[in-house]
Amino acid sequence: MKKILTTIAMVVALLGAGEAAHAQMPSPQEMAMNQLNRMSSELKLTKEQEDKIEPLIVARIEKMMEFRQAGMEREEMMGEMKKINEGQLETLKAILTPEQLEKYKTMQTQMRAGGGPRN
Repeated sequence: MKKILTTIAMVVALLGAGEAAHAQMPSPQEMAMNQLNRMSSELKLTKEQEDKIEPLIVARIEKMMEFRQAGMEREEMMGEMKKINEGQLETLKAILTPEQLEKYKTMQTQMRAGGGPRN
């Protein structure tokens, strides 16, 4: 009986730990706002630029989450995200100034290399 209670206690503890870890994961909206805040700060975005960029970021993050939930393989997901990111870059060309665009590209390169700060 004691072993059964110990086993049940361990299972409950593991389930609780899993839920706590999941609860700490930011929502897509939080992730989008963090990215938008970082872009706004580093690129000195205007309110008008923020309003145009926010839906782009939200859509990209939601698509990424869909891929994850669908159980897409890492390499396939990376290929799809690359297409989405390239499309987003084309849209950003019409929103950002040339200076902001260059800074954005530098930020992206640093993030991919693991050198950029993460909020």
